[in-house]
Amino acid sequence: MYLIELNELIENGENSTVEFKRKFSSPEKIAKEMIAFANSKGGKILFGIDDDKSIKGVESEKGELELISTAAEFYCEPAVEYTNEIFLIRNKDVVVVNIEESRTKPHRLISDNDDNEMKVYVRLNDKSILASKETIKILKDSNADSPL
Repeated sequence: MYLIELNELIENGENSTVEFKRKFSSPEKIAKEMIAFANSKGGKILFGIDDDKSIKGVESEKGELELISTAAEFYCEPAVEYTNEIFLIRNKDVVVVNIEESRTKPHRLISDNDDNEMKVYVRLNDKSILASKETIKILKDSNADSPL
């Protein structure tokens, strides 16, 4: 992605394929967003961008990437595949995580509070929402790699 494309994403704001995160909150919250994009049409999470589109930057891009990796591997089942890029905007680092639509849906959140509830998220407009049982069945049936 080019810097001009990133600026356009920021200018257009959050939507069904773009999520802003001012800073990394918890691996579980990031995993929820990653799962929602993987279970939907894919999307990008921009770390270091506030909801009002202001560029805050991240403290440590290396630290952010480690936390993102933890979220994808240990809080998502199956693990969510992603790529990332780091951009320098106005002397601030912004981390962009790109998640493609998954071929192994549905992904579910592995929660720390061990309630054994299957939490599957999808993206609706600019929110990540809990999927209904019907939606989960549709996700299973929509797998590109599932045997027919």
